[in-house]
Amino acid sequence: MGQNVFKPRILMINSARKWIGEAAHTIILVEGLRARGIPVVLVCRKDFALHQKAKEKNIPFYNLAMKGNFNGVNDLLDLTALRRIIKEHQIDIIHAHRGKDHWYSACVRLLPGLPARPFVIRTRHVTVPVKNHIFNRWLYQKGTDSVIAVSQKAAESLQGVPMKNNPAVIYAAVDTARFTPEKRSDEMRRACGISNVAPDAPLIGLVARFQRVKGQAVLLEAIPKILQFLPDARFVFAGQGKEGNRQTLIQKVQESNIANRVQILGFLPDIETLIASLDAGVVASLGSEGSSRITMEYMASGVPVIATSVGGIPELLECGRLGRSVEPNNAEELARGIIETLLAPHASREKARLALEKARSSLNSDRFISETLREYQKVMWKS
Repeated sequence: MGQNVFKPRILMINSARKWIGEAAHTIILVEGLRARGIPVVLVCRKDFALHQKAKEKNIPFYNLAMKGNFNGVNDLLDLTALRRIIKEHQIDIIHAHRGKDHWYSACVRLLPGLPARPFVIRTRHVTVPVKNHIFNRWLYQKGTDSVIAVSQKAAESLQGVPMKNNPAVIYAAVDTARFTPEKRSDEMRRACGISNVAPDAPLIGLVARFQRVKGQAVLLEAIPKILQFLPDARFVFAGQGKEGNRQTLIQKVQESNIANRVQILGFLPDIETLIASLDAGVVASLGSEGSSRITMEYMASGVPVIATSVGGIPELLECGRLGRSVEPNNAEELARGIIETLLAPHASREKARLALEKARSSLNSDRFISETLREYQKVMWKS
């Protein structure tokens, strides 16, 4: 089964509703496999983010209900439909990305009528420990052939349950053609408040969904301290999420004395241009982050990174070698990290250069797809 002839038929299943890191991870994986001639079909929820992205990118897909809670009737209908898809496409491997998907993948093999038993692989995107109860023991020991973790931290979350093999750690990929320093734009910087009078004033950005765990409020609290040392600094928040969360942040800014220094944007189709135009990219997450897509996008854009030491972020930044690491939910330390990064430009640029090298050499799509295919091969060879 050399790389040129190894073409397993893959069913990729992800029940994510929102455009979050693991949804982007799934699309990059599907597109990369298909580019190598691997037959892939995507199973997702109707009218949610992955469904829309699959249509946009002409990826073959099927919709299931995949309701959040377990529901006998709905789940049985979904499993019956899943079995039909597996038979129609003669699926070799089901690759699941969330808990609901994982259970569907394991349980569908118990239904009669499948000509062959597909292998089940689960990618673990989160750091929340897996509970060691009888159902999870069955799921991971009997219902799963391999587990992939997106970081060492995500792999540690699996220590509580027995498995056939240790999880394989495969880091996600960043689109290094889309996210690149060459996208830096003076026009974008002016749109974010950098004037022609002071074109070198620092632009500090936080790109993330508008929700508490992403730490926008912590950066907002840090801004007055930062302005004491960097009085010309401008700040921009951008991302998707509930509009109510964004409006709450806007209201806080309007009620403060820093409103003329801060812009709060929604979804930007050219987010890569904004990222490349920053002088410092902030990740203020309070927890989670099995991986961190935005950290990799900052790295690929040549932007100095200041990030909280949660989840798999320290692995990406190699414990501070490629960016500044700070404690989560600590506005004082976040401010200090940003100030020291911008007041030591030579050291910060060197870290950003090394981070860019890593993004291009070790976090690219080619490496990601090759490692995933090797895991597929390993699973099928053991049969």
